[in-house]
Amino acid sequence: MDPLVALVHRPKESFFVFPQADKVTVMYPMRFNDSIDTVLATSFLQEFVEARRTAGLNNTPPCSWSHTPPPELKEVSPDALSANAGFVSFVIFPRHVEGQKLDRTVWSLSTFHAYVSYHVKCSEGFMHTRMRRRVESLIQALDRAKPDPESSKKTSHNRSFQRLSVKDSRTHSFS
Repeated sequence: MDPLVALVHRPKESFFVFPQADKVTVMYPMRFNDSIDTVLATSFLQEFVEARRTAGLNNTPPCSWSHTPPPELKEVSPDALSANAGFVSFVIFPRHVEGQKLDRTVWSLSTFHAYVSYHVKCSEGFMHTRMRRRVESLIQALDRAKPDPESSKKTSHNRSFQRLSVKDSRTHSFS
C-alpha cells in the first residue's frame, strides 16, 4: 500500500491523503492566483486554526497550518508543493468517520479548498464595500467643508461685501 495518495481536485492542484493505522492525515497546499487573495487566505487560515482550538470545537479534527510543507510530504515533487498561502493539515481519527459521520467528513474535506476560496472572496467583497462607504463619507465631509461662494460674500443685511482701499476707509470712518 502506497502511504501517500494525491487527489487532484482542480487542474494542477492536488491535496494529499496519508493513511496510517489509527488515523488519516489530509494535507492541502493552498494556492491562490491573486496576491490579495493570498494575504487574505493566509490570515483566514491562521484564524481558522485558532478557532478550532476553542473549547466549543473539541470534537472536530485537529487542524494545523504552516508556511512549510508537513513532513509527510517530503517525497512529493516541488511542483506539487508550490503553495503561496501555506499548508493546512487535518488529522482524521476513527471517531470522525464512524456511523453517519463518514459522508459529511468526506464532503467537508473534498470541498475544503472551495470553502476557503469562497470565504476569501466574501471577505474581499466586504472590505471593498466598506472602503467604498468610507470614501463616500469622506467625500460628503469634504463637500460640507467647502465654502459656498455666494453665502461668504453676503453680509448680515444681505448686501454684497465691498472691499475698500486704505484711502476710502479714511473717508468713510466714523471717528
